[in-house]
Amino acid sequence: MKTVCNGCLLAAAKRGMNDCPFCRTPIARPAAKKELAMVRKRAKAGDPLAIFHIATKYDVGHGVARDVTRALELYERAAVLGANEAHFNLGITYYFGTDVKKDIAKAIQHFEAAAMRGHVMSRYNIGCAEENARNYDLALQHWMIAAMMGYQDALNKVKEMFMKGFATKADYAEALRGYQSAVEEMRSPDRVEALALGSDNILSMIRGD
Repeated sequence: MKTVCNGCLLAAAKRGMNDCPFCRTPIARPAAKKELAMVRKRAKAGDPLAIFHIATKYDVGHGVARDVTRALELYERAAVLGANEAHFNLGITYYFGTDVKKDIAKAIQHFEAAAMRGHVMSRYNIGCAEENARNYDLALQHWMIAAMMGYQDALNKVKEMFMKGFATKADYAEALRGYQSAVEEMRSPDRVEALALGSDNILSMIRGD
Protein backbone atom coordinates (compact mmCIF):
# COMPACT_ATOMS: atom_id res chain seq x y z
CA MET A 1 0.00 0.00 0.00
CA LYS A 2 1.02 3.61 -0.59
CA THR A 3 -0.32 6.80 0.94
CA VAL A 4 -1.41 9.34 -1.65
CA CYS A 5 -2.15 12.97 -0.73
CA ASN A 6 -5.55 14.53 -1.42
CA GLY A 7 -3.93 16.87 -3.94
CA CYS A 8 -2.92 13.86 -6.08
CA LEU A 9 -6.40 12.36 -5.73
CA LEU A 10 -8.01 15.62 -6.81
CA ALA A 11 -5.65 15.94 -9.79
CA ALA A 12 -6.62 12.41 -10.84
CA ALA A 13 -10.33 13.21 -10.49
CA LYS A 14 -9.94 16.31 -12.66
CA ARG A 15 -8.48 14.14 -15.41
CA GLY A 16 -11.45 11.79 -15.25
CA MET A 17 -9.42 8.99 -13.68
CA ASN A 18 -11.48 6.82 -11.34
CA ASP A 19 -8.63 4.70 -10.07
CA CYS A 20 -5.64 5.04 -7.75
CA PRO A 21 -3.33 7.79 -9.09
CA PHE A 22 -0.31 5.79 -7.89
CA CYS A 23 -0.93 2.26 -9.19
CA ARG A 24 -4.04 2.62 -11.39
CA THR A 25 -6.00 0.07 -9.30
CA PRO A 26 -9.75 0.73 -9.67
CA ILE A 27 -11.49 2.24 -6.63
CA ALA A 28 -13.43 -0.51 -4.86
CA ARG A 29 -17.22 -0.54 -5.26
CA PRO A 30 -19.05 -0.98 -3.01
CA ALA A 31 -16.18 0.68 -1.23
CA ALA A 32 -16.20 -0.73 2.31
CA LYS A 33 -16.24 -4.52 1.77
CA LYS A 34 -14.14 -4.68 -1.38
CA GLU A 35 -11.60 -2.22 -0.04
CA LEU A 36 -11.18 -4.20 3.18
CA ALA A 37 -10.73 -7.42 1.19
CA MET A 38 -8.04 -5.77 -0.93
CA VAL A 39 -6.26 -4.45 2.16
CA ARG A 40 -6.41 -7.85 3.87
CA LYS A 41 -4.73 -9.37 0.82
CA ARG A 42 -1.92 -6.82 1.07
CA ALA A 43 -1.63 -7.39 4.84
CA LYS A 44 -1.30 -11.14 4.30
CA ALA A 45 1.63 -10.36 2.00
CA GLY A 46 3.30 -8.44 4.84
CA ASP A 47 2.55 -4.87 3.76
CA PRO A 48 3.07 -2.73 6.93
CA LEU A 49 0.62 0.00 5.90
CA ALA A 50 -2.06 -2.57 5.11
CA ILE A 51 -1.52 -4.20 8.50
CA PHE A 52 -1.76 -0.77 10.13
CA HIS A 53 -4.98 -0.02 8.24
CA ILE A 54 -6.62 -3.21 9.49
CA ALA A 55 -5.41 -2.46 13.02
CA THR A 56 -7.28 0.85 12.93
CA LYS A 57 -10.46 -1.03 11.95
CA TYR A 58 -10.18 -3.27 15.02
CA ASP A 59 -9.20 -0.29 17.17
CA VAL A 60 -12.47 1.57 16.57
CA GLY A 61 -14.75 -1.26 15.41
CA HIS A 62 -15.18 0.03 11.88
CA GLY A 63 -16.36 -2.76 9.56
CA VAL A 64 -15.31 -5.40 12.12
CA ALA A 65 -16.12 -6.12 15.76
CA ARG A 66 -13.99 -3.92 18.00
CA ASP A 67 -11.04 -5.88 19.40
CA VAL A 68 -8.42 -3.76 21.13
CA THR A 69 -6.12 -6.71 21.81
CA ARG A 70 -6.11 -7.63 18.13
CA ALA A 71 -5.58 -3.98 17.18
CA LEU A 72 -2.52 -3.71 19.42
CA GLU A 73 -1.08 -6.95 18.03
CA LEU A 74 -1.44 -5.61 14.49
CA TYR A 75 -0.06 -2.19 15.43
CA GLU A 76 2.99 -3.87 16.97
CA ARG A 77 3.49 -6.02 13.87
CA ALA A 78 3.17 -3.02 11.54
CA ALA A 79 5.55 -1.00 13.73
CA VAL A 80 8.20 -3.73 13.57
CA LEU A 81 7.86 -3.66 9.78
CA GLY A 82 8.45 0.09 9.75
CA ALA A 83 5.03 1.75 9.75
CA ASN A 84 5.48 5.14 11.44
CA GLU A 85 1.73 5.53 11.87
CA ALA A 86 1.62 2.32 13.90
CA HIS A 87 4.34 3.61 16.25
CA PHE A 88 2.40 6.85 16.57
CA ASN A 89 -0.90 5.14 17.44
CA LEU A 90 0.85 2.90 19.97
CA GLY A 91 2.47 5.98 21.48
CA ILE A 92 -0.90 7.69 21.84
CA THR A 93 -2.46 4.54 23.32
CA TYR A 94 0.22 4.10 25.99
CA TYR A 95 0.64 7.81 26.70
CA PHE A 96 -3.01 8.32 27.61
CA GLY A 97 -3.66 4.79 28.90
CA THR A 98 -6.37 4.20 26.31
CA ASP A 99 -7.62 0.62 26.84
CA VAL A 100 -4.19 -0.33 28.25
CA LYS A 101 -2.13 0.42 31.34
CA LYS A 102 -0.61 3.88 31.00
CA ASP A 103 3.11 3.70 30.24
CA ILE A 104 4.81 7.01 29.41
CA ALA A 105 8.22 5.44 28.82
CA LYS A 106 6.80 2.96 26.33
CA ALA A 107 4.82 5.71 24.63
CA ILE A 108 7.93 7.84 24.16
CA GLN A 109 9.84 4.85 22.76
CA HIS A 110 7.21 4.53 20.04
CA PHE A 111 7.14 8.28 19.39
CA GLU A 112 10.94 8.30 19.11
CA ALA A 113 10.95 5.37 16.68
CA ALA A 114 8.52 7.21 14.40
CA ALA A 115 10.19 10.60 14.83
CA MET A 116 13.55 9.19 13.78
CA ARG A 117 11.88 8.25 10.48
CA GLY A 118 10.43 11.71 9.95
CA HIS A 119 6.98 11.43 11.57
CA VAL A 120 6.34 15.03 12.52
CA MET A 121 3.43 14.53 14.95
CA SER A 122 5.50 12.02 16.92
CA ARG A 123 8.31 14.58 17.11
CA TYR A 124 5.80 17.16 18.35
CA ASN A 125 4.45 14.77 20.99
CA ILE A 126 7.94 14.07 22.34
CA GLY A 127 8.24 17.82 22.83
CA CYS A 128 4.98 17.83 24.76
CA ALA A 129 6.19 14.98 26.96
CA GLU A 130 9.43 16.83 27.69
CA GLU A 131 7.45 19.97 28.51
CA ASN A 132 5.32 17.99 30.98
CA ALA A 133 8.55 16.73 32.55
CA ARG A 134 9.78 20.37 32.70
CA ASN A 135 12.65 19.63 30.35
CA TYR A 136 12.04 22.87 28.47
CA ASP A 137 15.29 22.91 26.50
CA LEU A 138 14.60 19.43 25.10
CA ALA A 139 10.98 20.32 24.40
CA LEU A 140 12.09 23.36 22.44
CA GLN A 141 14.54 21.31 20.36
CA HIS A 142 11.84 18.85 19.31
CA TRP A 143 9.30 21.57 18.54
CA MET A 144 11.81 23.50 16.44
CA ILE A 145 12.48 20.40 14.36
CA ALA A 146 8.75 19.78 13.92
CA ALA A 147 8.11 23.43 13.06
CA MET A 148 10.79 23.38 10.38
CA MET A 149 9.06 20.34 8.93
CA GLY A 150 5.95 22.47 8.39
CA TYR A 151 3.92 21.60 11.52
CA GLN A 152 2.04 24.66 12.69
CA ASP A 153 1.22 23.42 16.19
CA ALA A 154 4.95 23.06 16.82
CA LEU A 155 5.60 26.58 15.57
CA ASN A 156 2.92 27.83 17.98
CA LYS A 157 4.69 26.02 20.82
CA VAL A 158 8.03 27.63 19.92
CA LYS A 159 6.30 31.01 19.98
CA GLU A 160 4.77 30.16 23.36
CA MET A 161 8.21 29.22 24.70
CA PHE A 162 9.57 32.53 23.42
CA MET A 163 6.77 34.45 25.16
CA LYS A 164 7.53 32.61 28.41
CA GLY A 165 11.27 33.26 28.16
CA PHE A 166 12.32 29.66 27.44
CA ALA A 167 13.33 30.44 23.83
CA THR A 168 15.18 33.31 22.26
CA LYS A 169 13.97 35.63 19.53
CA ALA A 170 16.52 33.96 17.25
CA ASP A 171 15.03 30.54 18.06
CA TYR A 172 11.56 31.67 17.06
CA ALA A 173 12.84 33.42 13.92
CA GLU A 174 14.68 30.26 12.85
CA ALA A 175 11.61 28.10 13.46
CA LEU A 176 9.39 30.54 11.57
CA ARG A 177 11.70 30.64 8.55
CA GLY A 178 11.93 26.87 8.47
CA TYR A 179 8.18 26.49 8.81
CA GLN A 180 7.46 28.93 5.98
CA SER A 181 9.99 27.25 3.72
CA ALA A 182 8.55 23.77 4.38
CA VAL A 183 4.98 24.94 3.78
CA GLU A 184 5.96 26.60 0.52
CA GLU A 185 7.72 23.45 -0.69
CA MET A 186 4.60 21.38 -0.01
CA ARG A 187 2.16 23.88 -1.52
CA SER A 188 0.41 23.23 -4.83
CA PRO A 189 -2.84 24.51 -6.36
CA ASP A 190 -4.36 21.01 -6.19
CA ARG A 191 -3.46 20.61 -2.51
CA VAL A 192 -4.97 23.99 -1.64
CA GLU A 193 -8.17 23.12 -3.51
CA ALA A 194 -8.25 19.63 -1.99
CA LEU A 195 -8.03 21.09 1.50
CA ALA A 196 -11.07 23.26 0.80
CA LEU A 197 -13.08 20.39 -0.70
CA GLY A 198 -12.36 17.75 1.94
CA SER A 199 -11.55 14.04 1.54
CA ASP A 200 -15.14 12.81 1.22
CA ASN A 201 -15.93 15.14 -1.68
CA ILE A 202 -12.74 14.16 -3.51
CA LEU A 203 -13.47 10.44 -3.19
CA SER A 204 -17.02 11.07 -4.43
CA MET A 205 -15.57 12.80 -7.49
CA ILE A 206 -13.28 9.83 -8.23
CA ARG A 207 -16.04 7.25 -7.73
CA GLY A 208 -18.53 9.30 -9.74
CA ASP A 209 -21.06 9.30 -6.89
